[in-house]
Amino acid sequence: MNKKIFIYAGIGLFIMGGIAATPPSQEKPQWKNLKLIPQKTDEELMDRIMTRYSRQLGISCRFCHSVTKPDVLPKRADFASDENPQKRIARDMMRMTDKLNKKYFNYKNDYGFESLRKSVITCYTCHRGLHIPNKMKLYR
Repeated sequence: MNKKIFIYAGIGLFIMGGIAATPPSQEKPQWKNLKLIPQKTDEELMDRIMTRYSRQLGISCRFCHSVTKPDVLPKRADFASDENPQKRIARDMMRMTDKLNKKYFNYKNDYGFESLRKSVITCYTCHRGLHIPNKMKLYR
C-alpha cells in the first residue's frame, strides 16, 4: 500500500515538475508590419483608430490597404501588405502630424484612442473628409 502511494506521489511530482519547467509559449504578435501604431494595440482600438482615419479622409480601407491576391477568396484587404503606395503616403502623413503636434503643441501621440482624440493637428485639419485636400475648404 505504501509503495503505491510513493509511486503515485512520484509520478505526480514528476508531472508537476515538467509543467513548471515548461517555458511559457511565446505569443505571436497579433499584427504584422506595424511601423507607427504600437504592437500591443488590441483589435477594438485598431478598429477605432482606422475608422477615425477613414472618416477624416473620406476613404475606405482599400484606399490604403491592398486587396488580397487574385487566387485568394474571399476578396478582402491585405492589411500587412505594403504593395499599395497610398499606405506609404499615409504613414508619412501620420509622421508629419506627429511632428507638428510635438513641435508646435508639445504633444506626444502614443496612438491610444484618447491620444488621437486630443491631438491638435489631425488628418481632418487639412483633408476635411476628402482624400485630396480642397484648398477652398482649408480656410473656412
